[in-house]
Amino acid sequence: MSTADIVVIGGGVIGASTAFNLARQGAKNVVMLERRAVCSGGTARSCAICRTHYSVPSNRVHAVESLKVFENFREIVGGEAGFHRTGYLILGPEAHRAPMLEVFQAQNELGIDTAVLTPAETRRIHPLLNLDDVEVIGYDTRAGYCDLRLTTSSYVRRAQDLGVRVQTHTPVLGLNTSGRLRQVQTPSGLIETPVVVLIAGPWTNAIAQGIGVRFPCEISRHKVITLRAAQPYDLDWPTVKDLTDPNKIYFRSETGGVVLVGTGDHGDPIEDADALSDDQVDTAHVERIGALVAHRMPAFANAQYTAGWIGPYDITPDWNPLIGAVSGHEGLYLAAGFSGHGFKMAPTVGESLAQTILGQPVRVSIDAYSPTRFAEGKVLRGAYGVGSIS
Repeated sequence: MSTADIVVIGGGVIGASTAFNLARQGAKNVVMLERRAVCSGGTARSCAICRTHYSVPSNRVHAVESLKVFENFREIVGGEAGFHRTGYLILGPEAHRAPMLEVFQAQNELGIDTAVLTPAETRRIHPLLNLDDVEVIGYDTRAGYCDLRLTTSSYVRRAQDLGVRVQTHTPVLGLNTSGRLRQVQTPSGLIETPVVVLIAGPWTNAIAQGIGVRFPCEISRHKVITLRAAQPYDLDWPTVKDLTDPNKIYFRSETGGVVLVGTGDHGDPIEDADALSDDQVDTAHVERIGALVAHRMPAFANAQYTAGWIGPYDITPDWNPLIGAVSGHEGLYLAAGFSGHGFKMAPTVGESLAQTILGQPVRVSIDAYSPTRFAEGKVLRGAYGVGSIS
């Protein structure tokens, strides 16, 4: 049996951010457990987009404050995040005009340079776009994307520099919260600790079932593809979010002259995230999403499909995360159910959760994400309906 002051379960970007922030704020004897390699779970399938357009106020504040960290990662964290600033275009129908304009104003109040553009202005910064059916266009100049593996590994290295013990290829086999100390069972034996932080993404409920807890999260399959057109695609063209279609597609540049395309819809429910390991993107999905991209960018009418992958989302009923202490289980904390928001909020979620655990003042509040909010009738409702844009 070994001991720790705090055990963080999960080696994705949020687990790594939390472990780093715990150590930076003075925690000692912190252990981070990852069942495989660092950044091998849900984080590994992220598109790592860093944008701040959110209609839920708490999401917006976390995204803005996290963007500041990504922009200044070397100075604030150490190491590199590979942040590439592209800007972010959001395209909406007339039905979304009012909430979109409200969010633009709120972003500006938080220091994000967001403006309403005309189609002509939009084509000057992204000349491939067809905007004939778009009624509202917003442009945030500061958004971009990161290198997800570089970001996560930088957090892990800095956590280790500050004394965190990182144990990879160490799955959690059991969890006991009934005694004076929490017990975490691993293949190497038990770890006794007063504090456990459960940040296992789509695997959270599988771990929690041993203590008779099930959090309101379901797992779904989300598909990402990359396409290449004959015409070169500029790495500096803005990331685009399209709210005019129910799939709520988004696309951004990627190295190699391709465009990375995902969707903001619910995806297909599954029972076990491990079932995705051998999944391939089906031809029907490629054709359907390819047609949507070709409508928005006619230059992609005959685009080549170059790659695709499937990743798991852990989704709550309101598409917003569960963060904080777990009621009825002293010393157990949770960060799960990020519903596609996780990467872009990771810097401040890790900071705020660490401050909460250590009893310090919390700079960016996580109260809105309380794990008890559904029972308390405090659902977080976005303006654009179901999906990861809220």
